[in-house]
Amino acid sequence: MNPGRIRQRAVASWMCLCLSSSHLMAAVTARSENDIWWLDNGQLEVRIEPGPGRLSITHKRTGRVWTTPESAAQPGTPRFRNLRRAPEPARGLKLEVVSGTNQVTIDLGLAESGTDLFVEVGMADRQTPIRDLFPLEPVLPSSTQDVLIVADYCNGHLYPLDGQPLPRTWFNLWSIDMPWVGVCDLAQGHGYAVIVQTDDDACIRLVKTRLADGGQVWAPQVGFQPSYRQFRYARRFFYHFASEGGYVALAKRFRQYARQQGWVVTLAEKLKANPNIARLFGAPDVWGDASLQFARAAQAAGVEKMIIHGRTSSNDMATINALGYLTSGYDNYTDILQVEPGREPDAQHGQIPDDVVLKAEGQRMTAWLTWDKKQYMKRCPALWVPTARLVVPKVLAQRPFLGRFIDVTTAEDLYECYDPKHPLTRSAKRDCGVALLSYVRSLGLVTGGEHGRYWAVPYLDYIEGMQSGGFYSWPAGHLIRPKSKDQQFASPWGGKYHSWDQYQQWGLGHAWRVPLWELVFHDCIVSTWYWGDASDFLLEAAPEVTPKKDAFNVLYGTIPLLWANKQGSWVTARDTFLRTYRNTCKLHQAIAGTEMLSHEFLTPDRAVQRTRFSDGTTVVVNFGEKPFEARLGEQTWLLPQNGFAVRGPRIEQTRALVNGKVHTHIRTKGWEFSEAE
Repeated sequence: MNPGRIRQRAVASWMCLCLSSSHLMAAVTARSENDIWWLDNGQLEVRIEPGPGRLSITHKRTGRVWTTPESAAQPGTPRFRNLRRAPEPARGLKLEVVSGTNQVTIDLGLAESGTDLFVEVGMADRQTPIRDLFPLEPVLPSSTQDVLIVADYCNGHLYPLDGQPLPRTWFNLWSIDMPWVGVCDLAQGHGYAVIVQTDDDACIRLVKTRLADGGQVWAPQVGFQPSYRQFRYARRFFYHFASEGGYVALAKRFRQYARQQGWVVTLAEKLKANPNIARLFGAPDVWGDASLQFARAAQAAGVEKMIIHGRTSSNDMATINALGYLTSGYDNYTDILQVEPGREPDAQHGQIPDDVVLKAEGQRMTAWLTWDKKQYMKRCPALWVPTARLVVPKVLAQRPFLGRFIDVTTAEDLYECYDPKHPLTRSAKRDCGVALLSYVRSLGLVTGGEHGRYWAVPYLDYIEGMQSGGFYSWPAGHLIRPKSKDQQFASPWGGKYHSWDQYQQWGLGHAWRVPLWELVFHDCIVSTWYWGDASDFLLEAAPEVTPKKDAFNVLYGTIPLLWANKQGSWVTARDTFLRTYRNTCKLHQAIAGTEMLSHEFLTPDRAVQRTRFSDGTTVVVNFGEKPFEARLGEQTWLLPQNGFAVRGPRIEQTRALVNGKVHTHIRTKGWEFSEAE
């Protein structure tokens, strides 16, 4: 059985990165004294102690030092063995380490400039069966005040590293949104990122350890997992050490790396291939009513742009397109039921068990389970494109869709398939996702996807779910709305959902969210909420959530997701629907396609936040209960809770207190709105 080659994508080797990421400034030196080795490029110095297996990394301009803890290896046995200079032209050291039951080689290297430390892990026999490998100890936080930053199925979270219990201590990099995590001091701005280049079979675990002063902390440790049960290929990652700039500087280092890999494809570039992408800019993402009647009513109410998902007649759809809206159809090639005899497979039907993923343990992989316990199976990704070629052209021949929404593909994990008819490694599985999205785009369709992954950015135009922070206390995936905050649900799988307090803290808590995704990809893709966590999804249980989500959309420069069905705000609270549209979408229309340059907390409680965009637009939002005086340019506004002040070359908008009352004012070219609540 051949599961397909391990794709060596556009990830440069350790040697090539060391050679290409510099401008030939100071030479890298490697020296040893009394069994201790040093690497130095004039900006970063790395001290390697073989006995305890400890690294000490010094930022030479500031003198700041990061260290790894002493290894728990057998006493008297050096953790690092056989240290030596790496063969030219690499600029580093080679050593050997025992990780679990396996001996691996490690190459450590520096570029001739910069503050990156490159690591490559190898094995003499790549066909060796392995379990999870953790070849190096983690780099420690600088203090108990440091935080972890990670886009773990959301735009970005902060997790405190002070040793207290955390909601998550393990991150499979094939199931989070970007293959890196960071550690930083929010007040002083120093920290580091660990960026994993071979992330398809990799993980990061948080290890509880102690600092030199005795403080207990969590520290992120890179691990590598088997590919088809074996080591199979060299594993690579690198650390980037920053003396200032905090999580913004770390996110921008990943953006630089992502650009080198070809993942930073801007909306401006995409527009050249498909002008209909412009229909996304300032368009709320709407589900629940695709009728011409709804479209005309929305237009009459002042909604100039929308993504309208769903089907109507061909003539009505053509009219909706002519109104300027983006019509988009739903597809899901992952979850299947048995196809009826005599019929060919389609998006949600296939041959079971033949088309289903075969797990390593020998069982077929299950997929979605409906609320009434109907079990779907997982179609092997190797069959996605062949099925899409059967489905999409027929749909387009019947209806003039301008877009296509592909569910699941960019929301689910990477996994392997062991069926000899369609075997896949995780890397090959990702390639199948790229191929499916590329095919849909090749048909001239504006392409959307559930949630999002870094590797899909060149092939998607909008994503649903990146704004949401997870930790739902209700069946969001089944689109069941809670009636109250304390309503409890049991999932069809028998598990429990999170508590409302967990959702409030981690899912929507402004003090624990940062826009890592937008700092990297805002100018490349349009983001919104998950449909089961939509802007208006909690109007009955928690109506105060909607204006907070609007404020997040304003701060991040993103679009809302709204419902037009019987339970949605278009029917039950139209003023809310229209207010969300006005407050968020005119801004998005003005700054879609701009890079988010910065994000910062302006108050110690992190309730007031500011973002800046590459066109000069600045946004200040107050999530706190206490009014905040915001100054932009020569003007000052008193912002209430969820109030905002925006100034840019194409838009000015505020939601501020005037004589004790909340006033909203929005002004852009050819359009102006004022309202007193």
